[in-house]
Amino acid sequence: MKKCLNVFVCILLCILFAQCKKDEVAAPENDVNLVIAKINLLRQSGCNCGTVYMPPVANLSLNIQLQNAAITHAKDMARQNYFDHLSPEGGTPAERALNAGYTGDFRAENLAKGYSQADQVIAAWKNSVSHCKAMMDANSKEAGVGMSHNYWVVTFGNPL
Repeated sequence: MKKCLNVFVCILLCILFAQCKKDEVAAPENDVNLVIAKINLLRQSGCNCGTVYMPPVANLSLNIQLQNAAITHAKDMARQNYFDHLSPEGGTPAERALNAGYTGDFRAENLAKGYSQADQVIAAWKNSVSHCKAMMDANSKEAGVGMSHNYWVVTFGNPL
């Protein structure tokens, strides 16, 4: 009886450890939803963009039209194998936002390529003065994020 109890306890512990490991792996690091959350953490605390201190600003909210513009551009860059704010056909970030139905004021677009995790993308943008300032722009009130393969896009706007 004691041997059966020991076997049962061992099996139970193995299941618990396996479940903990599964939960740890199940949180995808490349989840685009993490990007706005991580940008908001930066916006809440403020940061230095190069030598310029950017004070805390209000959180961004998710905007589905900006999200669609970002997803479309990330997929287009991956499909056509380019990395630029301008598409090969000459489309601009503001035009993409407008074509996605965004009626607010387009503010900025950040791009990244070659990163597999949201933390890496945020760190790269934070280390680039212009990208950092785009993330910390108090006039940006909403954003959308897209990712395809290793292409990342965040599009910022301000509702009218």
